[in-house]
Amino acid sequence: MTTNNIPDNLDDLIDQEKRALAKEYFSDIWADIQAENLGTHLIVEVFIQEAIERLANEKGMEEASKLITHFKNLDELGILPLQRTLQ
Repeated sequence: MTTNNIPDNLDDLIDQEKRALAKEYFSDIWADIQAENLGTHLIVEVFIQEAIERLANEKGMEEASKLITHFKNLDELGILPLQRTLQ
């Protein structure tokens, strides 16, 4: 393959493929854990906490904080698929 055949958005395509594979792994694990009847809230809490701790250990607290901020921003923008209640 020559460089002329490489699409401009190759990095985006690679990222999409990685995300799809990660989602597939997660879906398989989620199904197995749900079968144990541990409760969705508990599973989500443990997954998120473990993911943030592992990210902090591997990439540092700054990267973990950036991820937390990213999700807070998504929530504030109403992008996260969470049920909203009127207050």
